[in-house]
Amino acid sequence: MIKTFILIAGLSIFHFSTIRSVGFTEKTAFFDSASLFLLCFLFVNLIYTIQRYYHSNIALNTTNFSILALFTGLTIGAHYLISYSVFKENAAFIYFLNGSLLSKSILVLLVYLICLLLFWIDQQKIQERRLQDFAIEKERESMAIELNSLQQQFKPHFLFNSLNSINALTITNPEEARKMVHLLSEFMRAAVRENQSELVELEQEIHHIKLYTDIEKVRFGSRLSVNYELDEDVLALKLPSLILQPIIENAVKYGLYGHTEDVEISIKASKVDNFLSVSISNPYDKEQQSTVQGTGYGLQSIEKKMLILYNRANLLCVNSSDKLFTATLNIPQQ
Repeated sequence: MIKTFILIAGLSIFHFSTIRSVGFTEKTAFFDSASLFLLCFLFVNLIYTIQRYYHSNIALNTTNFSILALFTGLTIGAHYLISYSVFKENAAFIYFLNGSLLSKSILVLLVYLICLLLFWIDQQKIQERRLQDFAIEKERESMAIELNSLQQQFKPHFLFNSLNSINALTITNPEEARKMVHLLSEFMRAAVRENQSELVELEQEIHHIKLYTDIEKVRFGSRLSVNYELDEDVLALKLPSLILQPIIENAVKYGLYGHTEDVEISIKASKVDNFLSVSISNPYDKEQQSTVQGTGYGLQSIEKKMLILYNRANLLCVNSSDKLFTATLNIPQQ
């Protein structure tokens, strides 16, 4: 609208200068130019209104040219009637008015044409933004579905193992079975409630991990211990909900399966530059690990989830040395 105003104002100023240059008074030039300005501004808004209801993919088509010609004629006709009724006693001005009809018509048509093109370009940009917003929304929905699918993969496996353990404990140790049922209920309630694409504080994620490891401690007894080394200033930092779950599950699986001695899992968290760095370590024996079967879901799912959320493929690093396996996750902080 600002561009339209400036364009029509420019036409009126040019018209004012032309009338003054041929010797007519400033008052006459001002009135005639003001009437032309108001009429052009009125009719160009009518053109815009029509275009909003009739917006074609081609700006310069037959229909639009017809509309521009119609409103140009209406503008010049109304302008002529107004000026003639006011200055009909001024023969010199009426002579000038009659002689300038063709040039005015061309200029007004040109202004309307430029206004139409500007409006059409703006409408195309709006339509493109809407399409982009629609595509982004669809992509977000697709990402949410994929994230949810990734997260759901660990639940049946973990749930079946826990239920089998509870089944065995009901005979050998009913008290431990009840404890495990309570922990499992609290864990699954939190897992179902979490939004998979939501960012949560590290403190909340650690609470979820403690529920998981407490359940595993019921299964493995004193063989499993978890050591936390968390800087105080990182507990409020954000990370994707349940992102650590598959790493912890792998640490328990590959740390305890095939081992008879006690196993300690270490969880460390610190802030490095603008990243929350979380490292999870567990004992690792390459020869024994070949006997442990897995689906390959764990670390691959983390990489895929981080790629979806942050569009980066280098946020998960793994290292195995000195019979210790370490997975380090670096989460960007905004």
